[in-house]
Amino acid sequence: MGVWERAPKTNRLHFHGLFNIPDGTMPGEIIEVRDYSTQYNKMQTTFQNTYFNERFGRSDFKEINPYEKRLGSAIAYLVKYLEKTNEKIVYSKNLPMYFVSDILEDDIICPIGMEDKKILLSDKFKCLVEGEYMGEVCEEVIEKMPKAYS
Repeated sequence: MGVWERAPKTNRLHFHGLFNIPDGTMPGEIIEVRDYSTQYNKMQTTFQNTYFNERFGRSDFKEINPYEKRLGSAIAYLVKYLEKTNEKIVYSKNLPMYFVSDILEDDIICPIGMEDKKILLSDKFKCLVEGEYMGEVCEEVIEKMPKAYS
């Protein structure tokens, strides 16, 4: 689960999230990166993922043990962004991995990812199948949509 946010000064779109990644399933490699933080005006060490860096730009990962106090801190961290920007939380459990839909240009917020090859859609985008309007995206409409499997 996570929250999209735009940086107040730069308007840069980014994602804050909590992920359950079972052992051995993390794509890419976690690398330790030491660089200068312009926000805090000092050197910092971060743990970045090569897969996400190549596709989306800089990433920052921190492991959370569910049996430690850090889990509560991590949840509070995520909720802070919900309250701060009044955004919706993105929660993907039990949703189909992929469904196929034509989309309307008005529902595209912006291109994202490396070389802008992906798009970010409105929370309430319209689903169409071969030009036929199926409804605004929701569980019932997704159920009717054709599925794609990788």
